[in-house]
Amino acid sequence: MSYRKNIIAAALLSLSTLAPAGYAGAADLPVKAQKPPPDLPFFLVIDDRITYSYMPKGTDPGAFSFNPNGSINGTTAKSVYSFTHFDVWGYGTNFFTISLFKSGHNDPANPCTNAGGFNSNVPGGGGFGSAFNPADCAGASEIYGLFRSTFGWNELFNTKMFTVGWLHNISFYVGSDANSENTYLAPAKRDWVAGLQFAFDLPYKGFFNVSPIAYKEPVRHRICRNDPGPDLQCGWQYGFPHHLGDRNHLLHGPWLPAV
Repeated sequence: MSYRKNIIAAALLSLSTLAPAGYAGAADLPVKAQKPPPDLPFFLVIDDRITYSYMPKGTDPGAFSFNPNGSINGTTAKSVYSFTHFDVWGYGTNFFTISLFKSGHNDPANPCTNAGGFNSNVPGGGGFGSAFNPADCAGASEIYGLFRSTFGWNELFNTKMFTVGWLHNISFYVGSDANSENTYLAPAKRDWVAGLQFAFDLPYKGFFNVSPIAYKEPVRHRICRNDPGPDLQCGWQYGFPHHLGDRNHLLHGPWLPAV
């Protein structure tokens, strides 16, 4: 019996001697460092598009002609070539588009005195409606561009203070429009917008944006040059995701002049 006790005691002594060494060896193993979360890219979304569209019955102020039966034709076909850019970056969003509108003969480039057709009343012409001359002037070309940018307050101030309930963010909102057209009226639109955008979350991953802004547009064309004061306007926009990819249905409200 004493022999058996001695063997058990020796075994326990051996285990007690080896155990600390085993624990120390595990503690001395190198610990694998955790990888930091990857940084978000500076541009989260970039969407560039080149498009073509056709307007069979476009219009232009002051552009019309007389049909052979004496009625007025106030429409013209237009081809539209556009480049559009949209991005979401670290501090907000940017939208830019520029288009070339190429009109048909009923919206002639300047100078031109024969738009669409005319009826001759000159001596020997046979009176009104007796002679119709088809247009031979090149159609007008218009270039129109605009941009809109937002700068989120949460992103600018590195906070979530402006996310409360359904309110997702508040942003500074700025933009500008410009155009040029080679017609007799020669419009040269220039405008600037500035204000705030309030972005709200809707159920089913939808959104609703409201933008009260100040709008400034000096009048610039051949007949009139004026520089009125800024207008107060408000626009709205909302959308919901659909199942055809990651696009959103976007619906834009009209710009409403403030009373």
